[in-house]
Amino acid sequence: MSDVAPPPAAATGWPADLIDRMPAAVAVIDADGHWQCANPALAALLDTVPAQLVGAAAHREWLPELAERIDACLAQLPATEGLEDVPMMLRGATEGPPRPLRATLRPLDGGAAALLQLVDDRARHGLEAQQEMLAFGISHELRAPVRAIEQFARRLLALEADFDPATARDHLQRIQDAAGHAGSLIDALLETMRAARPPRPPAPVDISLLGDWICAELQDAEPGRAADIHIAPDLWAWGDEHALKQMLGKLLHNAWKFSAHRERVRIELDGARVGDRLQLQLRDAGRGFDMRYAERLFVPFRRLHGADDGAGHGLGLAIAQQLARAQGGHLRVDATPDVGTTLFIELPAVPDEDAPRP
Repeated sequence: MSDVAPPPAAATGWPADLIDRMPAAVAVIDADGHWQCANPALAALLDTVPAQLVGAAAHREWLPELAERIDACLAQLPATEGLEDVPMMLRGATEGPPRPLRATLRPLDGGAAALLQLVDDRARHGLEAQQEMLAFGISHELRAPVRAIEQFARRLLALEADFDPATARDHLQRIQDAAGHAGSLIDALLETMRAARPPRPPAPVDISLLGDWICAELQDAEPGRAADIHIAPDLWAWGDEHALKQMLGKLLHNAWKFSAHRERVRIELDGARVGDRLQLQLRDAGRGFDMRYAERLFVPFRRLHGADDGAGHGLGLAIAQQLARAQGGHLRVDATPDVGTTLFIELPAVPDEDAPRP
């Protein structure tokens, strides 16, 4: 007789190697509460390894919020109805805020064990937050230009009896401006939705080339503005070139427009590789802002400046942050009122084996 023990899940009819290959985060728990097996996907969700979960009642340590309910279901095997999409918060598994999960527990054939499945609910929460943001943008931000169009169109129609060309032109200009604002906001809302899409496969991206390209476009659009622009050479990131150009475009456009009150625009982009990360600094000598309000900077529709100072719809930096995070990076900021702003941009660096050769 062999002394080799069968795979932990063998008694349930679920081969352990099959469970290991499943993309869903699952574990098999016997009637006594012991975890017979846990696949790598579930262990990764809990920020541990399967060996730390198997052999003990791991749900009591790792899922304390649901532990009693799981034990109650296991005590009723095989007659239990289990759990179905129960929301919970995962605390302490990783640094940062608690993560939303949904848990499902179903009895397996034979009734000797149950299958636990965990689903990371952050994607759904992110979608709900985006839907709320879009609803706010449509119901509040878009309503103002639509109301202006309706108001000045009504006034224009009322000029039939006492037509004044100058007044009519003013009303038409206001209608045109409001329509332009509404169109710009719709475009930004669409950009926000697209920024949440999974990125394309990563590749080496020449950030220096993108910076030069974007700044040339800004100068071509306003050739009368004097500018001192320095883009450091040989800055390479690892990601989706289209998304990184879009992100960098938002940041450089902000630096340009919030320097409108200066006689010369001054923008500098430099950086260095630190380990496997590219650390960039984008500096301008524009309006800056009070750091007490920095938490508003990347929040949709939260503006730190008025329209007269160059503020737009309030989505540009929120989109840029979303794009940076989708690439595995992030943005943070430092600023001084009427002195300027520095944006710190962290992105994945090009892996050594993929680095461009001179």
